[in-house]
Amino acid sequence: MNMPNDNHRHRIPEFPAQDDLLQDPFSRASSHSYGNMPPYAPYFQVPKKRKFVAGLLSFLMPGTGHFYLGLMQRGLFIMMLLILDIFTITTLASQETDANVPMITLFALFIPVIYFYNIFDALQATDNVNRRNELGDFANGAAGSFMQDPLQKLFRGTNLGVMLITIGTLFFLLSSKPRWFTGLFDLMGSYIGSVVLIVAGLAMFLLESRKNKSE
Repeated sequence: MNMPNDNHRHRIPEFPAQDDLLQDPFSRASSHSYGNMPPYAPYFQVPKKRKFVAGLLSFLMPGTGHFYLGLMQRGLFIMMLLILDIFTITTLASQETDANVPMITLFALFIPVIYFYNIFDALQATDNVNRRNELGDFANGAAGSFMQDPLQKLFRGTNLGVMLITIGTLFFLLSSKPRWFTGLFDLMGSYIGSVVLIVAGLAMFLLESRKNKSE
């Protein structure tokens, strides 16, 4: 009976890709699977947003410049604020009472404030958005400060929902004109403008104080 030779017993089987496995995986003589792979993942730069386009859209329709920059909630808030202002002016003008004249003047002056704030804010936000898209995760120290702005945080999450509910409630009250609401305007029509200015000033003070604490 012929015994198997020791050379045949301990012989290692040869694989077709054995030579490729012993070579440098990053060399050109390696297998085709390694040769076709790029040395690093390709980087595709995000197209930069243009100030001219953002400013032009904000000039034609307030809020659309922020939509172009990807700031949807901020643009929606500006649109709703301007619509509410115009709706309030037309509602007060339809009542034809002398007590509404100061209120109409006040809300009419809010229109250019909202309009020009919309334009300059869109122009300033363009640089911040481009820097954030360019740096990505490293934007915490540069463009990340834009996202930490208290005014920007005001337009996010539940805060925006609360503001939209408040605006919707004012729309309902101004359109339905309940007796108690109309009487409130008749009695305190000249004081409501002062209250609005005081509340706006307090809101700006609180936002600025939060910004200073975060810095």
